[in-house]
Amino acid sequence: MNLVTPPTKNPTAEAMVSSLQNWWSLAGVEWDYAEEPSSLLSREVASPSQKPEPQIAVTEPAPEIKKPAIQNEKLPGEYPEFVAWLADSASLIEASWSKNRVMPQGALQPEVMVISALPEKSRHGDTQLFNSDNQKLLNKMLAAIGCDSEQSYLSSIAVSASVDGRIDEQHWPTLKTRLIHHIGLVRPRRIICFGDLAAKIIFGEDLLSARKNIQFINHSSSKTEAIVTFHPRILIERPLFKAEAWKDLQMLTRISAL
Repeated sequence: MNLVTPPTKNPTAEAMVSSLQNWWSLAGVEWDYAEEPSSLLSREVASPSQKPEPQIAVTEPAPEIKKPAIQNEKLPGEYPEFVAWLADSASLIEASWSKNRVMPQGALQPEVMVISALPEKSRHGDTQLFNSDNQKLLNKMLAAIGCDSEQSYLSSIAVSASVDGRIDEQHWPTLKTRLIHHIGLVRPRRIICFGDLAAKIIFGEDLLSARKNIQFINHSSSKTEAIVTFHPRILIERPLFKAEAWKDLQMLTRISAL
């Protein structure tokens, strides 16, 4: 008697899959991908869960941020009243910056009107149009075109120094209107503008672009030629720029040639 059981063949892969599917069917599991749990002993076939449709988020437009309205300043028509208004008026843009105001200085109808954007602080904390070192260099620059201090008029676009040395762009139109009025009252023969901020406010160009050519400023009395160049403070910090500043000054009509 042969007691050895003949070996059984291993089932094929197809047979194993078919057997497993039959077991799922008997157990009541028809959807192997259902995410919701179901009872294997239940005779009823569980239907796949239906997810609620995702709701589309509606984004409301952000409220528009309105810039403060440009301040309309009433400008006195005579020079003495205008300077007094600059010194005392509470309606100036600069009134919220500082109580220290720096007034322009010099004779009317000067050969040269010098304009910077802001006054500057001295080593002792005083606010001036130009500190002593910058004033000395400015005098040399004016002398180079045949102008002495008695023939010049010094001013700044804003009469107070801002905390961060900048002026918010929303104030530029108002300050430019005031400056053009100021120029019309002073009536200079030519103008020197110092620095990038002054160039942007007056001419709408940065320093490097504005200094390429002679500029002209139209005001109530006439059209005055102007140049834009580096502030004396920059020339002291970076002496290599002095040669470029000299080129800028040469574009102005020399006073001695008149």
